[in-house]
Amino acid sequence: MRTHLLTLHPGKLAELTSDTDEPQAKQARITSFMPASSSRGLSAERQRKITDKLTRFICKDMRPINISQGSGFKDFVQELEPRYAVPSRATISDRVVKLYDATKDNIKKMLSGENISLTTDGWTSIATEAYVTVTAHFINDDWEMKDIILKTAEVQETHTAEHVAECIANILGEYNVRPQSVLSITTDNAANYINAVERHLQVANVPCMVHTINLAVRKGLTVRAIESPINRLKATALHFNKSTTDSYLLESKQRLLGVKPAKLINDCATRWNSTYDMVCRAAEQQAPVAAVIMEKKLGHLELNTNEWSLMEQPSTGDPQALNDMKTKISADLEKRYSHTKDAFMLLNSASYLDPRFHRLIHLTGEQQQEVHDKVHREMRLIAEDEEHAENEEGAGDGTPLGAMGSLLGNVYRQFAGPGGTLDSGLVLQQEMRMYDAETPIPSDSNPLSWWKTSGTKYPHLARLARRYLSIPGTSVRAERVFSTAGMIVNKKRSALDPANVDRLVFLANNL
Repeated sequence: MRTHLLTLHPGKLAELTSDTDEPQAKQARITSFMPASSSRGLSAERQRKITDKLTRFICKDMRPINISQGSGFKDFVQELEPRYAVPSRATISDRVVKLYDATKDNIKKMLSGENISLTTDGWTSIATEAYVTVTAHFINDDWEMKDIILKTAEVQETHTAEHVAECIANILGEYNVRPQSVLSITTDNAANYINAVERHLQVANVPCMVHTINLAVRKGLTVRAIESPINRLKATALHFNKSTTDSYLLESKQRLLGVKPAKLINDCATRWNSTYDMVCRAAEQQAPVAAVIMEKKLGHLELNTNEWSLMEQPSTGDPQALNDMKTKISADLEKRYSHTKDAFMLLNSASYLDPRFHRLIHLTGEQQQEVHDKVHREMRLIAEDEEHAENEEGAGDGTPLGAMGSLLGNVYRQFAGPGGTLDSGLVLQQEMRMYDAETPIPSDSNPLSWWKTSGTKYPHLARLARRYLSIPGTSVRAERVFSTAGMIVNKKRSALDPANVDRLVFLANNL
């Protein structure tokens, strides 16, 4: 090394051997002559762990893969760990695929043997590619609600009920989920999705509560006496949001009248509460808006006294208009939650298994009995499955349904006959009677927490509760997936392959 330095780096040798005021340091290591950016000295395990974290960062925070190739990012990494070599884009892409496969395998194991509920919806990307997404929901053994994004699959055919059903069936097949394990599928009220679920997949369809309420409210708002002022408020909000001159004038009137400056809100057709917010904001800004309307001679935007009365205080406005609105909303909801639909009994069974509402006071006595009978039949099936499993395991010691005996304790012994046999029907009835006698918990309480602490007293009902309380009331989870997808498939990344879109959306939501 000394000969090499004398020959090619004489200045470096002189610098190292020069006399200084401080004691001569130990001989420099060979690594001190290597570039600071070199990855040598960083163990392969450490390099791998950092690359894994980088891959998870890209997926979880929905960043483009080429972020790792930017000069600013490399400078940042250089400051944190000079020995780390930022991998190429191809390496990161390969890691994304491996992470996707590993996460998917874990989810397959998680879903094995579980009864699940699904949500699904369709979406079109900025690149005009059509997708169908499916999410799965279930309650694990610790009474924790789990929701998982199964897939965001491209559908190149028209979105007919048959094609949608085929897409959902293929997704379930990828995860080895049997159709019998799917309790329900929550969708919006699109006819093709309803038919796909009910006719082709033959699974109970649960209408999205949020979408259903919005449709019903929109029906109610079509009452002429209410629709006219609502349309005028929408036109007013649109005018001030488009006219910069009148917008500045409104701001000056707000300051002059001592009203808190705020922009007018326009409603969104898919969110009924936006109409409510629009009316509230209009009432709050009534004086400055009226001043601008008068000054600019925009009389077609002005509401009369009766219309303002109806908007601000419906009870003192036009009672007939209000009654007509309520009638339309009620009729629309009744049609969508008809007693003849499978969802009616399904949702009421879920209500019975919710300790907040298990008294079912919203139903008639006959309907309550129907729900009780349905739950009892399903409990018997669970009991029979337990007995069959115990007999197969060689537990035939004269005490069938040992699981019930160990869980119900003294209650179990009350129904054991002279020969030690057990009338399972009486045990199940007693279990339901004990549950019926429970005091409903507060409506803002978590029913899963209650079942976690009290479920051992009601083993068969608890198994049903895990199944039914996993049913999503809305398809919001699927809608949120599209919000994620919209951030991934943006204008700069519109050429993403659909398979990569699925991987990135999957990882962003499931990691």
